[in-house]
Amino acid sequence: MHDTIDFIDRANQSLSALTKLSEIQYEYNLRKLVYQHDKIKLYHYQPKTKNSHSLPVLVAFATVNRSEILDLFPDKSFVGGLLENGMDVYLIDWGFPSEDDKDITFSDYVMHYLHGCVDYITQERALPQINLLGICQGGVMSLCYAAQRKTIKNLILISTPIDFHTEDNKVSQLIKHIDVDVMRQMTGNILGAWLTQFFISLRPFELMGKKYLDLMDKVDDSAWRYKFLRVEKWLHDAPDQAGAAFAEFINEFYHANKLIKHEIKIAGQPVNLSDLQLPILNVIASEDDIVPPSATRVLREYVSSTDYTEVCFPSGHIGIYISDKVGKRMSKVIADWTKKHDKSVV
Repeated sequence: MHDTIDFIDRANQSLSALTKLSEIQYEYNLRKLVYQHDKIKLYHYQPKTKNSHSLPVLVAFATVNRSEILDLFPDKSFVGGLLENGMDVYLIDWGFPSEDDKDITFSDYVMHYLHGCVDYITQERALPQINLLGICQGGVMSLCYAAQRKTIKNLILISTPIDFHTEDNKVSQLIKHIDVDVMRQMTGNILGAWLTQFFISLRPFELMGKKYLDLMDKVDDSAWRYKFLRVEKWLHDAPDQAGAAFAEFINEFYHANKLIKHEIKIAGQPVNLSDLQLPILNVIASEDDIVPPSATRVLREYVSSTDYTEVCFPSGHIGIYISDKVGKRMSKVIADWTKKHDKSVV
């Protein structure tokens, strides 16, 4: 009887905590909005230590989730780790597209918005080149941009898909059955809530059941509960996707696998990975079920860079940024590699 009462009490506490997700406010390391174009915002983080890097780094996350995951726990976040290691960090916030944005294309994101941020930094800082750090879909954008522009000195990629048709790519296997053009006709933009449920479906047991049992089991642990709820808020806070850009990304990259075929065009210009001759650091999460290592490791085969470094961390697609064991270690590896490579400014 006592066990039953305790179970009910913990269940009630867990439900009560979950109902307050909307009240949780994001927190950030100190940063300043320095540039805005349409709904895209560029933030410049204030240094935590003396800047020991010659060049700033621009971080481009995926549009399908909020970049807050990179700074979700400011005292020990991925961004915080970069700052602690002396990096000069800019971050793009892609914003929340509205119905008016449904015709924005993938090319627009690369050559209009990403380029706008790069151009702002190079002009403001009077620099011919900066470093670019692209993550997941943002990594694909960064590859396309760096292949066509000479304003990138060093390219850092994290969990970036290159070959979208590897045998263990769960996302590709599921998405091939989805007609995104029909979805776009029905809704205009692609709903963020749909995307959240899609990603949850990749790990239903863990993301629909086990984690809530864990919450009930640890609901009295305030530190654990705090971390759980902030991640949960982020997971269910996905922005809608501009319909045209999302359809282009699914059809051209996932369905047709055109990136490795050199058939992608950005603003009418072909993207050839062999044009990439700059230093590249490719970071892989060994347990990634969104972008499996097999999908990103092949980059080495397609670029012409003679300065290519690959690093693998034991973590998942999102855990790599919030793991106490991996997060800061990854930040230091990136900072050390970048510092070594940005000494000679072109």
